[in-house]
Amino acid sequence: MFDDLVSLVYLELNDNQLTSLREDVFDGLASLRVLRLYGNQLTALPEDVFDGLASLQELWLSVNQLTSLPEDVFDGLSGLYRLYLHGNQLTDLPDGVFDGLDSLLELHLDSNQLTALPDGVFDGLDSLQDLWLGVNQLTSLPEDVFDGLSSLQRLTLHENELTSLAEDVFDGLASLTYLWLNDNQLTSLPDGAFEGLGRLHHLDLHSNQWTSLPVDVFKGAGLGELWLNDNQLTALPAGVFEGLARLWRLNLSGNRLTELPDGVFDGLGFWSI
Repeated sequence: MFDDLVSLVYLELNDNQLTSLREDVFDGLASLRVLRLYGNQLTALPEDVFDGLASLQELWLSVNQLTSLPEDVFDGLSGLYRLYLHGNQLTDLPDGVFDGLDSLLELHLDSNQLTALPDGVFDGLDSLQDLWLGVNQLTSLPEDVFDGLSSLQRLTLHENELTSLAEDVFDGLASLTYLWLNDNQLTSLPDGAFEGLGRLHHLDLHSNQWTSLPVDVFKGAGLGELWLNDNQLTALPAGVFEGLARLWRLNLSGNRLTELPDGVFDGLGFWSI
């Protein structure tokens, strides 16, 4: 179909009514950098449909009806910067589905139906800066699932069904700046859960089910904004905010606090509410 368009750089097929793609439909498009297929009715992808698209930098597959992905569907896309898969019906991810995407900066998997993540599914994504996993059905996270993502700056896990977190799940995310964990079913946090996240500026923990917080839970995090509203906190341990000298916004509204310990806000930043 596109065999003679050897100079084609942008191909926009979004917002149509495509239900399927032929395996060879993009053959010959060696110069293609941006492929937009969002807003269609695709239910499956042929395993080799993107073969030969070595120049591809952006691939938009969002807002379709994909329920699964072939394990090797992204093989050869080593120059891909952005991959949009949000708004589908994915229930799981094959082991190694993202292998070889060494240049990937953004991976959007939000608004699917993921219930679990394979160990090592993000291995090798050393350049990844944004990982969107919100609005799924995740109940737990493998302890090493984020290992090696040293460039990650934004991680969304909001609106899942997480009930607990492994103690070291965020270890190594030295570049992390924004973390959304709101609207889950978390009842507790490990001591030092965010230790080592010295660049973490925004931490959103609102609308969970916490009744208490470990005294060292925020130790080592360089927080500027902390959202703890709409939980079930009845008390705050003395010293829980100790060391958060850069914190300028603190939201504790909508809890069940009956008193505040002496000095609980000592040492906080310029402005806290």
